[in-house]
Amino acid sequence: MPFAERSAFILHLVSKNALAFGLAALMVISIGLLMVNFVGQVLQSARLDARRAEMEAEVAAIRAENGRLTGLVEYTESPVYTEMVARSQLGFAREGDVVILSRSEPVTPPDFLPSTEELISPVLAPQPENWRLWWRAFFPG
Repeated sequence: MPFAERSAFILHLVSKNALAFGLAALMVISIGLLMVNFVGQVLQSARLDARRAEMEAEVAAIRAENGRLTGLVEYTESPVYTEMVARSQLGFAREGDVVILSRSEPVTPPDFLPSTEELISPVLAPQPENWRLWWRAFFPG
């Protein structure tokens, strides 16, 4: 084989190999970029899943608080709560209830009729809670 033909053949092989090498390098770079992009999307997906879990937990806590407050509003608007406040804070009793008031000093009937100011003042004065009166009734001291 003459030199010119061998040179052309080698040049043809080198150019063919260079083209194959260039295509291989391009494929490796493309695959590398696709992998980097895929890893970035996986990491972003993990961050978004964590954020979604946080938001769902926050929504659940808000719904629980809302349910608690709704129940509290319903209770405060109920007749049971009204009666409890009337009995405990206002000292009211139902018709037919026996009210026992404890006093630390013996009650003596007055020798005279009290004035209207004396009659009004005990009504306006704050009364101790009912449970304290019972406590004093059973445990004087």
